[in-house]
Amino acid sequence: MTIEEIGQLNKDFLSVQEVADCIHCDAQLIRDEASKSPKYLGFPVTKIGRSFRIPKEGFLRWYRGEIPVLQVVSSNKLFRDFEKCGL
Repeated sequence: MTIEEIGQLNKDFLSVQEVADCIHCDAQLIRDEASKSPKYLGFPVTKIGRSFRIPKEGFLRWYRGEIPVLQVVSSNKLFRDFEKCGL
């Protein structure tokens, strides 16, 4: 799924899989970090029951660089994993 396709979706929340496909990353990595340290994801995430949803507008703002990205040291596991994803 591309960022353009996400922007055209007629819904308020995205699944973890949709976001993972867009940023070419493993969905489980996003789920794990959302559980442990959601602030390090950079985009907002909401837990609903046992699953996570990402507000579409918040994700789009993060993707466009409108939300400041936290400075994460390179020893952080999430940072290293996102580097593997090309982010």
